[in-house]
Amino acid sequence: MRTRRALVIGWTLLATALLSGCLSLPESGPVHDAAIDGSSADEVACCYLPNGPRPGESPTDIVQHFLEAMTATPVQTNVARQFLTASSGEAWDPDQRTYVYEEASRPRAQSSVPGRVQVVLDDAYTFDSRGVFAGMLPGDESTLQFKMDFEDGEWRIDTVPNALIVPRTWTDDHFEQVNVYYLDPTGSILVPEPVLVPRGEQFATALTQSLLSGPGPDLDQVSKNSFPSQLTVVLSVTVDEQGLADVALQGDASGMSPQESELAAVQLAWTLRQDPSVRSIRLTADGESLPGLSREIRVDKGAEYDPADLSSSTSMFALREGRVVGGAADALAEVDGLVGQRDYSMTAIGLTLDSTQVAGVSGKGTSILVGPTYDPEGTVLETVSGATDLLAPAWDFADRMWLVDRTSRGARVSVVGEEGIRQVDVPGVTGERVRRFLVSRDGSRFLAVLRRPRGDAVVVSRVRYDDAGEVLSLAPAEQLPWPTQERPRILDIAWQTTTSVAVLYPIRDLVQVRTLAVDGSPGTLSVASPTLAGDYRWLAGNPEPGVDLYAVTPQSFTDLSETARNPVSSDVDLSTFTYTG
Repeated sequence: MRTRRALVIGWTLLATALLSGCLSLPESGPVHDAAIDGSSADEVACCYLPNGPRPGESPTDIVQHFLEAMTATPVQTNVARQFLTASSGEAWDPDQRTYVYEEASRPRAQSSVPGRVQVVLDDAYTFDSRGVFAGMLPGDESTLQFKMDFEDGEWRIDTVPNALIVPRTWTDDHFEQVNVYYLDPTGSILVPEPVLVPRGEQFATALTQSLLSGPGPDLDQVSKNSFPSQLTVVLSVTVDEQGLADVALQGDASGMSPQESELAAVQLAWTLRQDPSVRSIRLTADGESLPGLSREIRVDKGAEYDPADLSSSTSMFALREGRVVGGAADALAEVDGLVGQRDYSMTAIGLTLDSTQVAGVSGKGTSILVGPTYDPEGTVLETVSGATDLLAPAWDFADRMWLVDRTSRGARVSVVGEEGIRQVDVPGVTGERVRRFLVSRDGSRFLAVLRRPRGDAVVVSRVRYDDAGEVLSLAPAEQLPWPTQERPRILDIAWQTTTSVAVLYPIRDLVQVRTLAVDGSPGTLSVASPTLAGDYRWLAGNPEPGVDLYAVTPQSFTDLSETARNPVSSDVDLSTFTYTG
C-alpha cells in the first residue's frame, strides 16, 4: 500500500524564531517577499518597527500603542514588552495563542474599576500555539481588561493576555494559510492540516518547525508524524540561490528505520514545496543524513502520497437514461461496462478514485449496486439492500465506500470495506436531517450539510483509524462558521481543494458560491464566484489543483473557472453530474 501524509503548522515554534528581533528598514531600493503561492510576486511590506512608550502617556495611550506595537514586521514583541511592567514583561507569553480581530474599540478607562483599561474586540478568533485554528473567541474573552500600574513615574500594563493580539488586515498581509502534511495511520497517504504561518524569509523555517511539532493529541489516530519528537531545527532553514534548502536538525535520528526516514522526507518535501524558492532539500540530523536516506531530496518527491490521490481520474460521470456515461464534461459517452450498457434504474452514482468501479443508488433509494466501469464482462452486484433513502455514495483512497441513509429517525452513516458493511456513529450527524455529504480522498474528514429550521449548517468530523486502516470512530462534528449573519438554505457542497469546500446557496433570486475552509478559520472564507442567474442546484468539484469546478442546473452546467461562465447544455441527468470520489 502506498504512503501519504499531512501538514500542520506550529505557531509557538515559529514564534520562537520570529519574536526575537526585527530587520532594519533599508534606506533605498524595494524589498519584496517571495510569493508563497508560486504563481504571483505577492509584495508584502518588509519592515515596520513601531515606537516605544513616550514620557507622560496616559493609560489609554499606553494600551493603544501596545496593540500597535504587536503589528511590527517582521514579527517581534521587543517593542510591545516596553509597554509592560517589568514583572509583566517577563511573564508575558505571546506564543501561547494568537487573537485575530476585525475591529477593536478605542481603549477606555474603567471609571468603576480604577487602574483598568478596556478594549473590545469584534469578530475575533484564535489560533493555538501551533498556528492551528482554535475557534471564535468567546464573548467574555473578547473584552480585554488591562490592569495598569505606575512604575518609575510612568503608566505601564501590569496584566495582559498571553497572546499576540493583531488585526485581520495585518495577518492577511503578513501571514499565509497553508498546510502541513502528516500521514494517515497506515502510512499510505498524506493528510493536510491547515495552519497560519508568516510570509517572507522565515517561511521555510516556520514550515519545518511546525511540521516537527507534530499533529497534536486531538488528531491521535487521525494522522501521524514520521519525524521523532526530539528533533528540532538547529537555527533556521536557509535557501541558497539554486533553491537548495538546508534543513539542519538537532537530535538523535539513529533509531529511525529507512522506511521512517523515507516517509519523513516525503512529509518535508510536500511541506516545503509550498515555498516556491525551494527546489531541493538537504536534510541532516546532528550533521548526518537520516538512516537510508540520500543527502539531497527533490522537492517533488512523494507524488504517490498525494492527498488528492495521484491515480484519481479527472473525467466527469453522470447518468443518461439510467446508463453511466463518462469522459469530458461536454462529450460524455456510455462507458463499456454493463452499467453503461444497461439501465439499472440508478438515481445517483459514486465512483472509486481511479474510476474503475461504479456504485449506484437503485430501488428508489433502498439499495446499492456496484459494478465495473469499463469491463464489459464484469458483474453488477447488489451490495447493500433494505435502506430507506440513500444519498450518492462517496469513496476514499482505500476504496472504502461511505453511505448515508436518510431514515425516519434521521441519518444513518455506514462504511463498506473488505469486512463488509458497518454502521458508524457520527456525533452531530447521526439522527440529523442530512442533505449532502462528502468524504475527503485521504479518508480523514467527513463533511455533511445539515437541514435546520433557522438555516442549514456545514459540519465536519475527523475519522479515526487503526494502523490497518479500519475505522475506529468519528469525532463529534463541528459546525463551520458562516461569514454572514444569515443562515442560507445550502443547495450543495463540493471539494475545491483538499482543505476547502465550495458551497452553493441562494441569495434572493440568484445563487452564489462561497469557499469554506475545513478547519473553520474565517481567514480563508471567500466568494468563489459572482452571483449566478439561473436554476443552479448542484456543484461538481475535485480537490486536485487546476481541475474545473462546475455549477449545475437540470439542463446545463457552467465552468466557474471560465471568465465568461457560459452555460453548456447537456442531455444527461445533471443531478448525477460528478467527479470520482
